[in-house]
Amino acid sequence: MDEKQIKNVLKKRDWLLASAKTLGISVLVDEEDVPFADMGYAPFIRANNNFYIYSSHLSSHIRALINGSEARFLLIEDEEKSTNIWARVRLKFSADVLELARDDKHFSSLCNQIGQVHGPVMELIRNFKDFHLFEIRPRHGTLVTGFAQAFSVNGPTFELTEHLRKS
Repeated sequence: MDEKQIKNVLKKRDWLLASAKTLGISVLVDEEDVPFADMGYAPFIRANNNFYIYSSHLSSHIRALINGSEARFLLIEDEEKSTNIWARVRLKFSADVLELARDDKHFSSLCNQIGQVHGPVMELIRNFKDFHLFEIRPRHGTLVTGFAQAFSVNGPTFELTEHLRKS
């Protein structure tokens, strides 16, 4: 790819990171000795190149995160804003997940930031004991910006590492 094409891919990546409001979560859940794939989502904020979600353990995908299950995450372009429903801009990635305790020095400020971004419901749920704050540190993944435009990405800034050309 030439420099202009790479700049366009980076622009789409940065736009997705700036415009997405929810993070898709996929985990392998093993409840009552019956393993199954589960999916959910959570509103997020992004700070210091990490994602932060605040969600309830009443959801099986959140219980799986608490129990250390490996997870994959997804950011995807809004259907309403997509110019091509078949080629929505999306970013799938693996990450290290850390639960932040309520007495963590960053807990309060992160909850405040979540409330500023996602509205007053945060004040309502902030003290609910079933809710947990997670830090999600991206490791690697795949960015798709259109047909034949898939890229390996690495690290918390989703640095492009390879244009994927094999099916």
